[in-house]
Order: sequence, then C-alpha cells, then structure tokens
Amino acid sequence: MEIKEIQIVTVRLDDDCSYLMEVLTPQYLLSLMKEKNQPFMEPRENYLVVERLTPEIMEETITAFVEENHAYWLKLLPISSYFEIETLNKVRDQIISKYYLEDSED
Repeated sequence: MEIKEIQIVTVRLDDDCSYLMEVLTPQYLLSLMKEKNQPFMEPRENYLVVERLTPEIMEETITAFVEENHAYWLKLLPISSYFEIETLNKVRDQIISKYYLEDSED
C-alpha cells in the first residue's frame, strides 16, 4: 500500500477568498528530487511541509500560516508570479533606498 505524502486543501478566509494549498511531507519533496534527478527543489507556490499528513497536524499548520501576518504569504504567493521582474526590481530598490540606506545615514 502506497502512503499518500501530499494533500491539496482549500483554505477560505474571512473575506470569502479561497486559496489552494499543498500540504506535503519531506518524503514527498525527496521523491520529487529523486524523480527529477536533482539535489534541490525549485520554488513552488503555497505549500506547507508537515511531518505527517494527519488532520490535526494539517489544521494546526494551516491555522498558524493563516494567522501569521493576516495571511500575508497565503495572499502574496499566488499573485507574485504575475509581477514582471522589472517591477519587482524597482520595488526592491525603493525598499532598499527607504529602509536600509536611511538607517546607514543615522
């Protein structure tokens, strides 16, 4: 019998927006690396790694992920791939100028 190492869940927030999340185990990540014959994983959107796929662990993990910073990462990750790299670079440069360069002038 094959043990399931990934579960796709729908997370619905208080604002009625829904997001798909992959909840997976380290064993699943290892199997993907072996399958692709590479020693690393490419970035993926909205996944959480848990020790085991039990309802209790998955609920605790998703709750923590949603409650942290008002679901910031849950909301950001699905839309981040729509930004062009030039836009991201510009925003990054603005943040560096505003927060990092100002601090060094003090």
